[in-house]
Amino acid sequence: MTDANMVPTAIGERHSSKILVVEDEAIVALDLQLQLEEMGYTVCGVADTGEDAVERAWKLRPNLILMDIVLKGAMDGIEAAEQISHGLQIPVIFLTAYSDAGTVARAAHTASYGYLTKPFRPQELRAVIEVALYKAELERQLRDSEQWFASTLRSVADGIVATDEQGKIQFMNPAAEDLLGWQMSEACGRDVGEVAHIENTQTGAVVESPARRALQEGKAVGIDFAATLVSRNGVRLPIDDSAAPVKDAEGNSLGAVMVFRSVQERLAAEQKLRQSEEHFRKVFDFAPVGMALVGLDNRFLQVNGAICHLLGYSDTDLVGADQARFSCHDDLSSERAVLDEILSGKSLSSQFEKRYRTRDDRVVWTLVSVSLLRQNEEPLCYLWQIHDLTERKDVEDRLARLAHYDPLTGLANRACLSEEIERQILFARRHQQCFAVVFLDLDHFKQINDSLGHEAGDELLQAIAHKLKDSIREIDTVARLGGDEFVMLLTEVRSAEDVLTVTDKVRAECAQPFHIAGHEMCISISLGVSLYPDDAQDARTLLRFADSALYHAKAEGRNNLQFYRPDLIARLQKRMMLEAGLRSALAHREFELHYQPIVSLADGTPLMAEALIRWNHPTLGLLTPETFISLAEEMGLSTAIGTWVIGEACRSAMAWPVHKGRGIAVSINVSPRQFKSGTLVQSVTDALQETGLDPKRVCIEITEQVLLDNNEMNHATIEELKTLGVKIAIDDFGVGYSSLSYISRLAPSEIKIDCSLVRDVAVNPSDAAIVRATIVMAHSLDMTVVTEGVETQVQQSFLQSEGCDMAQGYLYALPAPAAEFRDWLNRNRPQ
Repeated sequence: MTDANMVPTAIGERHSSKILVVEDEAIVALDLQLQLEEMGYTVCGVADTGEDAVERAWKLRPNLILMDIVLKGAMDGIEAAEQISHGLQIPVIFLTAYSDAGTVARAAHTASYGYLTKPFRPQELRAVIEVALYKAELERQLRDSEQWFASTLRSVADGIVATDEQGKIQFMNPAAEDLLGWQMSEACGRDVGEVAHIENTQTGAVVESPARRALQEGKAVGIDFAATLVSRNGVRLPIDDSAAPVKDAEGNSLGAVMVFRSVQERLAAEQKLRQSEEHFRKVFDFAPVGMALVGLDNRFLQVNGAICHLLGYSDTDLVGADQARFSCHDDLSSERAVLDEILSGKSLSSQFEKRYRTRDDRVVWTLVSVSLLRQNEEPLCYLWQIHDLTERKDVEDRLARLAHYDPLTGLANRACLSEEIERQILFARRHQQCFAVVFLDLDHFKQINDSLGHEAGDELLQAIAHKLKDSIREIDTVARLGGDEFVMLLTEVRSAEDVLTVTDKVRAECAQPFHIAGHEMCISISLGVSLYPDDAQDARTLLRFADSALYHAKAEGRNNLQFYRPDLIARLQKRMMLEAGLRSALAHREFELHYQPIVSLADGTPLMAEALIRWNHPTLGLLTPETFISLAEEMGLSTAIGTWVIGEACRSAMAWPVHKGRGIAVSINVSPRQFKSGTLVQSVTDALQETGLDPKRVCIEITEQVLLDNNEMNHATIEELKTLGVKIAIDDFGVGYSSLSYISRLAPSEIKIDCSLVRDVAVNPSDAAIVRATIVMAHSLDMTVVTEGVETQVQQSFLQSEGCDMAQGYLYALPAPAAEFRDWLNRNRPQ
C-alpha cells in the first residue's frame, strides 16, 4: 500500500460515524445523545450496563463507543471496554467522573482511545471524538496494510525466506516451505544455512547461503544460475536465488531476505528447445505465414517463402537488406520502441500491426509477432512471424464505414454526426466561434413513397444527398439520420445571415425538378436551425433544439425555415439599432469610461486603474463593451472610439489625487484594429500633449492576438510607444497562443493573467501551475505581473504566496464612473 492509501477519512466525512453511548444515568445519556446529534454524529444506541454494551457492540458495530466506567450490573465500563477492544477492535473513549490513579491505570490497560473527566465542554468532547476516530482509522489501515503484505508474500510462487541480523530465520512463505521441506514453525530461529542447503551444481560443493552473503556484504547479491537446492528430504532441485539486506531508516541491518525458485521446468524446456531446433528449421521454410530471422541491426538474416510471396521479393533480395526499406516510415519509431523493450528484457515478446510496402508499391497490413532468440544467454536475433491482414482490414474498413456512414446515401450517420458536433464544440469554444445545426426533411415525402414505391423514394433521397453535399463547404458536414431526415453542420458561422446564405442555396437547389422513376417531381423542404453557443452548448441539445425548430417550420405550413429561438428578428432588430446608434454615439457623447483599480498585492495600495468603456444607449441603457465592441470593430469604428478612450482616460488620470508627487497610472485597452491602424502612436502623443499627463502614468494593453502577427510594423509601433515613455502590457495572457520568443523580443512592461486562469487557481492544479509558471517567466524577463478577476481572499493569498505583483477584481472594487472612482481614490490613498 502507498502512503496515499493511509490517509484517514476527512473530518466532514467522519460526522456520519455511528456512536454507541454507554451511560447508566438516563438524563446524562439523553443529554449526551443530543449533543452528539447536534455535532452531526449518529447515535446508533444507548446502553446502561456493561453486558448490554458488549451485546450492542457486537450487534450494531459502531465506529466509536463513549463508555461510562461506573455502570449498573456486575460488569463495569472498563471490563466491557476490554472485551469490546479485544473482540471487535472498536475504539472506546471513557467518560467518567473518576480520575484516581487506580481507575486511570485500569482504563489505560484496555488501550482506550481517550479519557474525558466529567464535567466536560462540548468542544472537548468533539475534539476527543475526532482524535479517536482519526487514530482508529489509521490503525485500521495499518492492520489492512500488514494483512495485505502478509497475504501477498504468502501467495508469491517464489520461495521467500527472511532472517534477522544474525541469519536466523524469522519468516518463510508456503512456497519456501514446499521447496525446503521445512515448516515455518520448525525453521524459525534456525540458521538459514542449516535450513536452505545449497550446492554448486557443477562441483557439488556447499555454497554459502545468499542471505548470509547479503548480511556480510551489506548489499544485494546476484542470482546464481548454477545452484542446486537440497531439501530436507534429500530432493535436489536446480534453482535461481538472490538475496538482499534489510535495513532501517538509519541504515542499520535488520536482517536479510532471500528469494529463490525452482528452474527444473525451465531447464527441461531448454533441453526440449534444443531438441526441437532441427524441427524448427524444417518448419520455418514451409510455414504458411511469413517468418523471418532479423538481426539486432534490423537486417533480414533468413526468410521463408511466405514472406517472399507477401512482399513480392526473392529471398536473395531480402536477406541482408534493412527491413526499414520495406516498411512505412511512420511505423518505424513505435516499432523500434517495441524491439528495445524486448531486447532489454522488459517483455519476452510482442505483437503489433505493421505496414509493409511491396515490390509493386502496395501497402499491406500485417500482424507481427516478435520474440528474441538468445545464444548462451546473449541476444542473437529476432524471430518475426508475419500474418497477412489484408482481408481483415478490408472487412474492418467496411464495418467502420457502416458504423459511421449511411449505406444508402454515403452521408455521415447519426453516430458520425454526433462525434463531429462534439469536435466542433471543442474547436468553437477554443477559438470563440459559432456554428449552426440545420435539421431538414422533405415535405410530403411519405406521399412519394406511397405513390411511387420505396425504390423511387430511395432514389430521391440519394439525389437530395448529392445536392446537399454540393451546396455546403468542405469544412461543413451533412448527415442522414434516417428516413427523409437530414442534418447540416455549418461551421465558422459569424451570424444568422451566414446560415441563411447556405440554407437559401439549399432550398433553391432542392426546388429544381427531379426526374425519379420516369416521373418529374418538384419538392420543398422544411428546415430548423439551432446555434452554438447561443441556443445550447452540447450536441444532444443542439440536435433537439434544431428538431424542435423544424417542427415549428412544418407547423407554419412547411417550405420554410425557423430558428430555434423565436426572438431572431428581435435580435436582428437590436443589432440594427446598435449599428445605427454606434454611428452617432461619439458625436452625441454617449460613451463614458468607468475605472477599476489595480492594487499592489504587497500592501493593497492602488497603483493603476483600468479604463473600461460603457455606452449610455438612449433606449437600451448602460451597455458593457461585450455588447458593442465587436460590432464596432466590424463597422470600422473601433479606431475612432479607441482614440476617444485614450484622450478621455488621460484627462481623467490628470484629475486623480497625487500622493508624494506620484499619481496612479491608467491602463487603456487597444483593439487589434486600432493597433494596426497606424494612428495609435499619434493618438497617444496627442492625448499626452493635450492633457500634460506624464507618459509613465499610461499603460497600453494589447491582446495576445497582436503577438500572433509577428511583423515589423507591430514591433515598430511598440518601440515608438516605449520611446514616448508609455508602458506596454499583454492583456488576457494565457487564453491564446502566445509566442514567448516574441514576448521576449517586444519586452512589454507587464503581463496581465486572464481571469479564467485565476478563477479556480486554489482548486485546479493545472491553472495553479500555469499561473505560477507565468509569474516566474515574467519576473525572469523583468516584467510586472497583474492578475485579473481576483474575487476571493483565497485567490489573493495564493497570488501573494507566488510573488505576483498586482491584482484587479471585485475583491477590491467594482468598475465605477470617473467621479465615483476619484472619490474611491481619496478614501483609499496611502496615509
